Amino acid sequence: MKRLRRALELLLTAYVVVVLGLGIAAQAAPVAGYGLYAVRTASMTPALKVGDLVVEERVDPATIQVGDVITLATGSGATVTHRVETVTPNDAGPVFTTKGDANASPDPVATFAGQLRGRVAWDVPLLGFLLAMVTTPTGLLALFSIGAALLTAIWVLGEHEARREDELLAELAHELGIARPVTS
Repeated sequence: MKRLRRALELLLTAYVVVVLGLGIAAQAAPVAGYGLYAVRTASMTPALKVGDLVVEERVDPATIQVGDVITLATGSGATVTHRVETVTPNDAGPVFTTKGDANASPDPVATFAGQLRGRVAWDVPLLGFLLAMVTTPTGLLALFSIGAALLTAIWVLGEHEARREDELLAELAHELGIARPVTS
């Protein structure tokens, strides 16, 4: 039981560190010139999978090349992460044709330099799920519930251990004929 409780304590500590760290990183990233995004579709499979965390760096649109994976803002307010298929020079800045690796054809609308959010610097598998949870009220409630469940399990195991120790001390005192004070 002690090993299980200790393992749960370590799990809870790691959980809190990761959740808080990701929350802080999500808030601090824009200040440092980065953006964090959760991949929500399979359009970039196999390079990026649903649930991956994408870290993009802000770059000058003129530095984007064919083959780069970029994040861009769409007219509807969504953020898309796709690979650059072509770069066309324009007086207002380059125009990009993009395509998801898993998609059969390029995106129907070209991306202008002003829509570019950045180039993907790296990604972390599955951590995007956690980012998505940290950024929604329902997700935060779920994260707090998971933490509370771990904390409750640790408490219950601790209480069980304390009761078991009291029982063993009482048995030992009885066998030795020692009067033992009552504990609460």
